[in-house]
This record gives sequence, structure tokens and C-alpha cells, in this order.
Amino acid sequence: MIFLILPAYNEKKNLIRMFKKLNNLKKLSRNITVILVDDCSSDKTQKLKKIKNRFKLIYLKHIKNMGLSYALQTGFKNIKSKLRDQDLIITMDSDNTHPIALIPKMIFKMKKDKSDIMIASRFLKNSKIKGLSYFRKVLSEFAKIIFKFFFPYKNLTEYTCNFRIYRPFLIKKLNKQKNFFENEDFNIAAKILVFFIKNINNIRISEYPLTLSYQLKFGNSKMKVLKNIFLTLKLITREYTKSK
Repeated sequence: MIFLILPAYNEKKNLIRMFKKLNNLKKLSRNITVILVDDCSSDKTQKLKKIKNRFKLIYLKHIKNMGLSYALQTGFKNIKSKLRDQDLIITMDSDNTHPIALIPKMIFKMKKDKSDIMIASRFLKNSKIKGLSYFRKVLSEFAKIIFKFFFPYKNLTEYTCNFRIYRPFLIKKLNKQKNFFENEDFNIAAKILVFFIKNINNIRISEYPLTLSYQLKFGNSKMKVLKNIFLTLKLITREYTKSK
């Protein structure tokens, strides 16, 4: 089984397009269970429950907006008792910027490489970034350099992208961490990866080239840039200090 966790806040229009793309995966889509975590949206995201799909849909809703970190936690906790050793867990953004068509390709490479984590990377030779402002591109490059310096892992280029595939034992370990998701936001993707690099001996991480198509999304970004910069720098300082 493939569990696809989609944290969403007012992303109904984008999710409709993502669901169509998931259905186009045909045979693979029947092995996918989507965990849609509605972070107290006001755009009637709950109506997506009524759409018939090839995949199974589990709809969860927060009674108040709690942010990306808690939405991921809700998704991970929901599948806690469902996970089997052969399963895969995928996390993606719900804004239609991550290409659904990469899922089977990433799974194939993950199995071929015998990886524990497969990450869609914006920084490989064949990667592309479309529709993103110059300022956001510079921030992404800066984050890559900083994380590679403080938390190096051989050939790893992407620390902050949420488009990933995990093996079940990693998510089980995350679920055991008390307060891990508290007081975080969009920096949670980096925190998760740093945690695994520091705490899983001989963890195997691979990457796949990502074409990030920011121009395909409806609506504005939910990320508060200054807050995310602050939380990211706080994360780097805290985790690097712990390792000293």
C-alpha cells in the first residue's frame, strides 16, 4: 500500500487537479490511500470527499488552523496502526506544484537504489524551477548551502522539499518522538530530514530530479517567508548545538 499524505489549507481547486492526475496513474492509483488533512479550510475542501476516485480517500479535518507541521503529524498518526513493512509513505504539497507523474518513477528508483528516503530535488542536473520569484529561488539556494554545511550527507542536495517517499520504519520512529512537531511550520520538512540523518545509522537517501511548476497553482502561497526563515535558522542552531 502507498499512503499519500496531503496537508491542505484552502487548496480545493488545486486538489481537484491533483486528484485527476492521481486517477491517471491507473493501476498504481488503486494501491494508493490518500490522507487528506484539511487544516481548517474555508473553501469547502470537505466536498472532495464526495468525488469518486480510483484511490481510497481518508479525510481528516482540524477544528482550527494549525499549520503544516501539525497537519503532517495528523497524517502520520492516522496511518500508525495501518503501516506494514512493504508499504511506502509519500508526502507532497497540495498546491499542484509537485508533479504527480513523478510518483511511479520515484518509487521505481527508490526500490532500485534500495533507499530509505527518496526526495524530489530542485537542485539536480535535470531539475527545473518554473514560476518562482527570484527572491524565493535565492532563499532556496541559500538554505541548501547552509544545510549541506551543517548537516552533510553524501550527494544530498535537497533538504527542504516536502515531496518525499519514506519507508515505514522511519515514520514509526517519528511517531514515537514526543513534541517533535510542536512550534514548527514549513521548516518541518528540513527538521524531519536532519533528525533522520543524525539518528539513523547508515540511512540511505536518494534523489530524483524535480520540475517545480509554481505557475500551476491557484491562489497565493500559504508560507510566511520571514517566519519560515526565523524557524529554519532556529532549527539549524538548535540541532547543530545538540550535535556538538
